[in-house]
Amino acid sequence: MRRTRRPIVIASRRSPLAQAQAQTIGQMLALVNAGLEVQYRWIESEGDRLVDASLADAGGKGLFARAVEQAVLNGRADVAVHSLKDLPTDEVTKGLVIAAVPAREDARDCLISRHQGGIDGLPQGGVVGTASPRRAAQLKRVRPDLQIQLIRGNIETRLRKVLEDGLYDATLLAVAGLRRAGLGQHATRAIDPSVVLPAAGQGALAVQCRAADHTTLTRCLPLNDAWTAAAVHGERRIVASLQGDCHSAIAALVEPIGSNGDGGVRVRGKVLSQDGVTCIENDTQVLFKQIDKATNGAASDLITRGAQAVLAGR
Repeated sequence: MRRTRRPIVIASRRSPLAQAQAQTIGQMLALVNAGLEVQYRWIESEGDRLVDASLADAGGKGLFARAVEQAVLNGRADVAVHSLKDLPTDEVTKGLVIAAVPAREDARDCLISRHQGGIDGLPQGGVVGTASPRRAAQLKRVRPDLQIQLIRGNIETRLRKVLEDGLYDATLLAVAGLRRAGLGQHATRAIDPSVVLPAAGQGALAVQCRAADHTTLTRCLPLNDAWTAAAVHGERRIVASLQGDCHSAIAALVEPIGSNGDGGVRVRGKVLSQDGVTCIENDTQVLFKQIDKATNGAASDLITRGAQAVLAGR
């Protein structure tokens, strides 16, 4: 088949982090497709406009993805680039597919605070800003005295509100997001997943295109990292099985044991009540080829032990 000279157009949100992520994918595409011209289309999503509402109350994770996906569906762009954790696990946009999931960055959350000593070093009754029920519940589990308040805005805004304006004693941000935004100097206090387990797909990017666009699919497929894709799809399977939404305190992580997974795979899932008092966890170690079975099993175990009642607030 003759190779097309058609440029590839990447759509992403306008935020500095989203633009940095899209440009990273653009550089990767140009590297594996010699002579490919890469163009960008920046989209303002509904989620970016609703800066004063919680994500759950405003309509969920899909707020950040829908406008970008629409640009691909209507042909204004060929590819959408998302933080994978921003894509809902309970719905698939008709006509689109995830063509590639590149190698994952650090999946952990990290603490942002003027205070020293980590989570234990926060003042009694300290105020932590977060819009994530997952982060809030896990923080409340280890520090019930902490007050959780809503914080919104891009990474730079949240850093300023904590470190400069002093409106909060702390917040939690993803290590991967800080590094991709060129703010890695703030990612020095990563939190062990045993304390705060990450969101499903955290640290990974999704490269999405039209299912019928075989040219773009062929261009994007070399970016896929099989290990990362298997891990994050397994994590998303756990959340989807639990029928979680943006109100849900659900965490999931599939990670290698050893430097490259030669020691197997660790699968963890966690469900918490909003106040963090009730917590149901599953922690399994399997071979890489057993990821699908293990993540399905983790979800079934959590459900059997009452996860859905916890999520329903009963």
